[in-house]
Amino acid sequence: MLVISWLFMYFTPGAWFANWYLPMSFFLLMGTVTFGIIGLGWPLAVPGGSWKPGTSRWLTGIGMTIIWIVVALILTAVETWVWPANPLAAGPIPVGAWFGIGVFMSTLWYAFSGIDSRPFGPQKSWANWLLASVIILIMAGLMGSYAVNFNTPDNAAGLNDVAWNFQGKYFGGDWFALAVWIIVFIQMFGTPMVFQGWPFYKAGKVLYPLLTTFFSVLLGWVFWKYVLPGLFPDSTTFTWAAIGATLIGWSLMSSLAFEFYPFAKMKQPARGVGLFVVYQVIVPAIWIVLMRWVLGPPILDHINEALGGPAMDINQITAFFTLHVLAIFLLIHNFFFMRVPWSIPGPPLGPEELPPEPGK
Repeated sequence: MLVISWLFMYFTPGAWFANWYLPMSFFLLMGTVTFGIIGLGWPLAVPGGSWKPGTSRWLTGIGMTIIWIVVALILTAVETWVWPANPLAAGPIPVGAWFGIGVFMSTLWYAFSGIDSRPFGPQKSWANWLLASVIILIMAGLMGSYAVNFNTPDNAAGLNDVAWNFQGKYFGGDWFALAVWIIVFIQMFGTPMVFQGWPFYKAGKVLYPLLTTFFSVLLGWVFWKYVLPGLFPDSTTFTWAAIGATLIGWSLMSSLAFEFYPFAKMKQPARGVGLFVVYQVIVPAIWIVLMRWVLGPPILDHINEALGGPAMDINQITAFFTLHVLAIFLLIHNFFFMRVPWSIPGPPLGPEELPPEPGK
């Protein structure tokens, strides 16, 4: 997947990647979760779709991918021409990403905060998918209406002003960076990743999602407002793009790709502590350094040459590679192609569940 992701970024036109694919990819990320996790693979994959043993997983994956892309294209068209009716990009700035980050955050919150994201049960996966999609888009619309501000003196592109943003900066990473850090903690405490909802799941069905939401937002705000500026006062993109996005990516991969290895035989919170140390501290530190060799200069130069200058830095390219390319390929392979040619993936272990002994 690493090689495929690298080749994708290198051989796709740089301007197309930055100005079109990147803003649209937030809807692709939404679809991997709504179709693959909330919808349980509906309409074609397992366990909520029509797939049966003997059916080609390759063909099923292709079918799911086509449906997924079509839905993302429709939502992208709505964003571009209906509301907020801004272009996906204004010059070198992927404007659509400032709406897209709200889509991404709403998706992960709805799926992983502990609320019942499948109220209609596994037999009506289509209804769960539809309800999730509606709620996510409404939440993202509210965020777009109250957290994104294009009405500034240097708004040369004439973008539609839909709101205010923190500290009143034009883009500036403020709203986007805050959203990234809230997502970091939604994932860290999310039901299938790192701490798997610990300790909040012990509070019961009502308090569990409320506590998860409160502490994810609080910790995200504290890290965005105080911790990261204190540690890196001169940084503009390193904190949210290199660090934040890498933490999000590796909380996902610790569950999806590595299935809690090597801590699967532990229960929470010991499992979470181990996963945190390895996949939120050690591996991300190595990854950030490694990406400077893997992505820059070949990918970084490829994108910036297409945009006519140094529009992006290595931190942003690291974020886009980790979340918008590698994570997407991993998710569609796992949920749509059902991990072909390997065994079909099962549900993740619960926070106090241990894997079965071999042969049982």
